[in-house]
Amino acid sequence: MKRCFTAALLASIAAAAAAGTVVIENSTGGWDIIHVYIAAFGARTWGADRLEDSVLADGDAWSLRVPSGIYSIRLVDEDGDTYTRMSVPVMDTLRWEVTLEDLDGSIPSTGVSSG
Repeated sequence: MKRCFTAALLASIAAAAAAGTVVIENSTGGWDIIHVYIAAFGARTWGADRLEDSVLADGDAWSLRVPSGIYSIRLVDEDGDTYTRMSVPVMDTLRWEVTLEDLDGSIPSTGVSSG
């Protein structure tokens, strides 16, 4: 019994150590983000909306724990505009302060950081 508990504890610690957190801060100046898609490296589709029925209002932050790895992230605001970061490493905490400069088709900003 004690061995099972110890093994389970070690497995949960290892799993937690191999997880990262994606933090998205909405600094778009008045535009709500209504969809967040996070796809693992090599995925053919964006998958489900991670916000589900929630909205990331301007000035708010949202976070999601994911296994450590390489991800692409796409956000959609209330106007249908998209913000995309491709092949971003998430090993610890990835923080993306989203601004209008991050709009797809804009000059890339340095709003994505790890650490």
